[in-house]
Amino acid sequence: MIPKGEFTLGINPNNKIIQFMSDATLSLNAQPAQKTYTKSFFIDQFEVTYDAFHRFKPKFKYKIKNSSEPIRGVNWFEADAYCHSQKKRLPTEIEWEKSARGIDGRLFVWGEKYSQENGNFSSQVLPISSVSIDTSSYGVVDLNGNVSEWTDSWYSSYKNSKFKDSLYGKKVKVIRGGSFHKMKHGLMKEFALLPYRNFALPQERFWDTGFRCAKST
Repeated sequence: MIPKGEFTLGINPNNKIIQFMSDATLSLNAQPAQKTYTKSFFIDQFEVTYDAFHRFKPKFKYKIKNSSEPIRGVNWFEADAYCHSQKKRLPTEIEWEKSARGIDGRLFVWGEKYSQENGNFSSQVLPISSVSIDTSSYGVVDLNGNVSEWTDSWYSSYKNSKFKDSLYGKKVKVIRGGSFHKMKHGLMKEFALLPYRNFALPQERFWDTGFRCAKST
């Protein structure tokens, strides 16, 4: 269970790590950093695996090396339906970020500095919990690497943000977390930042994106 209380959401524009990011990855939509309160909630320790999702939807098949790989290539609607079948739901993006950052505002689950060895940022997906250091202070696994994850949240502006985006509103869903696939972009550190906000149409599918479930207390 993730306890109730405040944590640091987002990132400040004067953070040193911002100075080394490209215009496309400045995390303008995640500024400014701010204290945010959440009620207590449950979140799955692991991403939903291929094996678990296949039991829910047997016709959904693709080539795998290990049935304990996180499910990939599912759209938001399928992820949402799976969680509800388990009497759970997708986590909000705020719940996701708190689960990853803890209460000390860290930028990666292990601390302030990026390390490619600390998560699965390789060229292929791995079974869940393959990289032990990619575990948050709350014991939640694979939030920084392996696959990115759908959240329940529509993409919208943060409180006190000056950044404007035509996609704000009920248009696209927020995706959180870095993934193995991002190394192809050459921007692994930027995409792996825990405050980084990605988004997509809920009907889209990506081969580096899966999900985990959450539940209100």
